[in-house]
Amino acid sequence: MPKILKTLLPWLLVPAFFFVGLQVGPRVANWYHAAFPPPAYTTGDHAALYAKAGTPVVLYATTTCPYCAKVRKLFAAHGVRYTEYKIDTDANANREFLARKGIGVPLLYIGDRRIDGYREDAILDALAALGGGAADRKS
Repeated sequence: MPKILKTLLPWLLVPAFFFVGLQVGPRVANWYHAAFPPPAYTTGDHAALYAKAGTPVVLYATTTCPYCAKVRKLFAAHGVRYTEYKIDTDANANREFLARKGIGVPLLYIGDRRIDGYREDAILDALAALGGGAADRKS
């Protein structure tokens, strides 16, 4: 192999691999997320939260979030009694939201389940597992 090629080859391969990585990386990530989707919910013991809230359904939301509005509408349609904490208008609610490692709204706690985001099927399944709820809303 000529000496000039030995010298230039690493300088040519590094940008080539970088470019291939830029093109292939997102496709591999999309394939991975399609093959192994994140769970619709996680489970845990949320008894302390429910004791404070007074209901077994808790919603962390903002006043302007369209998906939070969808959750409210879904709860109203099913007569679910829930406690809502508005993290954009209540500093204590925001602190609790951050302490619970919330990264987006809506953040729902239903029975033993934590649901991040609006996932209608997961919400309805959690409500069915919980046994529904009474029709009045606490805020």
